Amino acid sequence: MFTALLKYRKQLKLAGLGLALAASLALVWFTIHAPERGRSAKVTAMERDSDSYFVTERDINSLAQDARTGAARGIGLSREYALVDLADSTRYYVRIDAQRALVTDLLKDSLAAASPVVFALDRIQPPAGPLDALVHRFDPAWLSLLGPLLILYLLVMMNPARGAGGMFRNAARPTTRFADIIGVQEAKEALQDIVAYLRQPGRFTELGANPPKGVVLEGHFGCGKTLLARAVAGEAGVPFFALSGSDFSDMFLGVGVRRVRKLFAQARRHAPCVVFIDEIDGLGRRSSGGSAGETENNRIINALLVELDGFSTGTGIIVLGATNNVDHLDPALLRPGRFDRNCHLGLPSVDERESLFALYAEKVRSDGSGNFRQLARLAAGLSPAAIANVVNQAALLAAKDGAPAVTHAHFQRVLEQHRMGGAVSPGQTPLGLGERHRIAIHEAGHAIVTKLLGVGLVEKVSILQRGRSLGVTLVSNDIEKILQTEAEVRARMSMLLGGRCAELLVLKNLSTGAANDLEQVSSMAWRMVTELGFSAEIGPFSYAGLPEQERRAGHFPEAIVAARQVVREVEAQCAELLAAHRGALERLTAALLEHETVDAQTVDACLMLPDAQSLVPLANHGLPADALA
Repeated sequence: MFTALLKYRKQLKLAGLGLALAASLALVWFTIHAPERGRSAKVTAMERDSDSYFVTERDINSLAQDARTGAARGIGLSREYALVDLADSTRYYVRIDAQRALVTDLLKDSLAAASPVVFALDRIQPPAGPLDALVHRFDPAWLSLLGPLLILYLLVMMNPARGAGGMFRNAARPTTRFADIIGVQEAKEALQDIVAYLRQPGRFTELGANPPKGVVLEGHFGCGKTLLARAVAGEAGVPFFALSGSDFSDMFLGVGVRRVRKLFAQARRHAPCVVFIDEIDGLGRRSSGGSAGETENNRIINALLVELDGFSTGTGIIVLGATNNVDHLDPALLRPGRFDRNCHLGLPSVDERESLFALYAEKVRSDGSGNFRQLARLAAGLSPAAIANVVNQAALLAAKDGAPAVTHAHFQRVLEQHRMGGAVSPGQTPLGLGERHRIAIHEAGHAIVTKLLGVGLVEKVSILQRGRSLGVTLVSNDIEKILQTEAEVRARMSMLLGGRCAELLVLKNLSTGAANDLEQVSSMAWRMVTELGFSAEIGPFSYAGLPEQERRAGHFPEAIVAARQVVREVEAQCAELLAAHRGALERLTAALLEHETVDAQTVDACLMLPDAQSLVPLANHGLPADALA
């Protein structure tokens, strides 16, 4: 019989709650109306209809006369007023707060001759505004209702299912598959055994294999951790419970622990299943503090650890946790038997970014002119979520321009704004001619050195102000390299110094425009000398291996000298390269002054012409003749 009652546990809980509510309301009703049952009906009626008495006011002499002659059949006295009910149904009131003793004497004398009913009144006041009337009519006995209401409020607020992101509802089986996710191939392969275990848990237990109970998905924000977790459940065809680390926290102590227990109880009923905890680092670490919040956080972590240890490997429950920084997790969560696997999700490669652009572009109305390969090169370092946002912003930009469809130019403008900031409209730059000339030389130096050394693909060169930059040379890479040789690092340093060397070559002086370039070059030279072993003077030695106290002291004068020497060598090579191609530098400078923004074809055209060649053929490349002077 007890087993049969368990089937109707939810209905029994609702019935019990209804009975408790009915009992509370009955208690309140009897509390309010019990005093009324012991009072005279005439007293109760006079208090209820007191507004009709306050229509007419008379003096104390009228009260005495009506009491003496027997015209008054009922007199009600309060601390401030006397309500008089005459035999002819006339009603009036007398103010007696200043002469209560006189009224008492008059009524004593009058009651000797006639005997109207005299009784005491409690709560009567003249008619007032709606708010004042409500205050005066409020019965303090209604305060007894606050107790049951407070109990009901606490029962609702301390329910672990409240505000838990729907994690205690019936979990659905996602339709997402691994094929729907672009990129993160290594992570998908690493989770294949998890999918196989969820499909057939008994097969693993028969062989004595213990699959991981928990897996931490670590990666850059927006890289698809939540989508991958849904794909694991979708591939296995099992229910999916999703919540975040902050869902366990609550204003009441103990609710978070109950939520952990209720979550895993729900997971056991739906096993095999996937429990996904997003931003699991929101649980925090254990703290030695004595505050209530810190103590509650420790209890939540302990409850989660106990639950992870509590279910056996054959139950078919896999817990996936997502975080941007695994170092913020409590170390006890990461030991074997709990979250014993770490799966890293990296940013997409250039090929994967190209596929992502093609995927998200299908969701907007485009004209089909998008060069997704070029967009992928420009989107280096962007996550899938950021690429989706770029496509959406391009659609918004097209709608703002009134275009019938999203074009490649819209995608490119959004990416350029993302990398370089917003630009001042052409022809509206506030810079003077001298500054524009210097900026054009500076950016032309960057572009020429980049092209000659093959550091990357020059997509665009502009002297329009973008954010804090007075000009920009947009460089991308078709192939992303993880390892770099010393020559490649020096080539990149030459690219950064190209603007400074160009200014010194043409204008014979320097400006503050190369401050950021020098900062980056110095940082690279310091790493070459102190960490990478690219210095002949210091040799194969890394200062990063020194004790932390020694590194903080920072007494490395020989490293500073070596780093300066590297920068001087790179600067000399860059100056020599620009001097050999000064004609191309001046032609590109003139083109920038004329058009303010030029593309890669213009840079190529300036480099293909020998310095002594006629100016006429260059016009065929789209450059004006005066740009070559």
